[in-house]
Amino acid sequence: MTQSTHEKIVRVGAIYDILAMAPFALPMVSVWAYSMIQWVDQQLGFNSRFSTLDPTAMFLLNIGAWAYLVWGFVRWRAPTREHARLSALLRVIVVVLQVLAVSGGASPFLLVLGVVQLLLAVLEFSHRLFERNVAKPTREGARSY
Repeated sequence: MTQSTHEKIVRVGAIYDILAMAPFALPMVSVWAYSMIQWVDQQLGFNSRFSTLDPTAMFLLNIGAWAYLVWGFVRWRAPTREHARLSALLRVIVVVLQVLAVSGGASPFLLVLGVVQLLLAVLEFSHRLFERNVAKPTREGARSY
């Protein structure tokens, strides 16, 4: 995988994160986004139990969303391999937390989102798996500047 292709993958992941988390960054929009997750859950027939978000839970949701937004903008502006590795690690952690949440009674819809997270994590980790075999210059006859 070329560097520019990998940078595009990192940027796509960053844009996904920004779009997915932006609705949760402000309290008045978070309530709507949370109700949309409830609606999707019901449409899929899961009928999970959703609690009302108290002010403390809302604050934690909002601050987490802002952290994710800032991290998304960092990766969008500087899609480095180091940022890709950290992003992929964060995605794996998020999926583990999603599985734990679902096992504790949260909406199975979280697992659908987890599949997207895992796909992006694989793509972000994959720069070495798909690199083209490019001949590296030898030291023989090389000049030192």
